[in-house]
Amino acid sequence: MLRKKLQFILRQPEFPFLLFFFSLFLFVTPFKRNADKAGLEATFIYLFLAWAVICLLLFFLSREYAGKQDNINDETDEMIP
Repeated sequence: MLRKKLQFILRQPEFPFLLFFFSLFLFVTPFKRNADKAGLEATFIYLFLAWAVICLLLFFLSREYAGKQDNINDETDEMIP
């Protein structure tokens, strides 16, 4: 069930734009707030985790697009005699 929901979200044409603004928000937030309050280590960990989440979402997005391309190629190969 969760997999189907994730596939539905990844198939939306607006998802790359949403991902861009989400990542922009994640990477600008630590610099907008005072980094001295949280400490350098906490800021580093936050940026690393934000980067990991974005990479994971991009991985899922690329797998979804690769699946679409394979299906399209398979259908066109069957039509060629």
